Amino acid sequence: MRTLIFFLLTLCFVTDAQCQDASTKGDNAELAQMYKEDQADRTPGTLIDFEKMAERDREREARVYEMLDQGLVKTSNDYANAAMIFQHGNDTVASGMAVKMMYKAVELDSTRSKWLLAAAIDRDLMYRNKPQIYGTQYRRMEGGKWELYKIDKNAVTDAERRAYNVPSLEETNVRLKRMNSKQIMELYDS
Repeated sequence: MRTLIFFLLTLCFVTDAQCQDASTKGDNAELAQMYKEDQADRTPGTLIDFEKMAERDREREARVYEMLDQGLVKTSNDYANAAMIFQHGNDTVASGMAVKMMYKAVELDSTRSKWLLAAAIDRDLMYRNKPQIYGTQYRRMEGGKWELYKIDKNAVTDAERRAYNVPSLEETNVRLKRMNSKQIMELYDS
């Protein structure tokens, strides 16, 4: 009996590992690496050279366009990685591409989190000087305080926000207050 249980457990682990390999097998390795580099450029707590980061963002964006032209962006993961790279662009062309790439990622894998799609839509609207609809975009004001970028509160419901893995507007406002509250250690320094 122990042998049978051991065999079944081993089979489960092997099958699970094979399924995980199959889910990423067709992914573009170069694009996955570019995504990792994009995220590494934005690691919290590190000193960020914004000029160098912007240059690397432009290089990654140009390479993604080449990959798209060559038909090298194929899987849901590929499209999501491309979306994140375009999400960090600085114009409406890039923000529009982020939306298109994320729509395709979700279309290819309906189980994928839709948060990045909501964030891409909001950022694209922000770059077009229109109110966001999901409530994912913040900006820092003079003096260091954060504010939620202007939002059309009636464009989508909180239920629709939840479907896109976005907090309700009430939860977003609580988060904003936390972002702007003094940290305990700051109070001791006063």
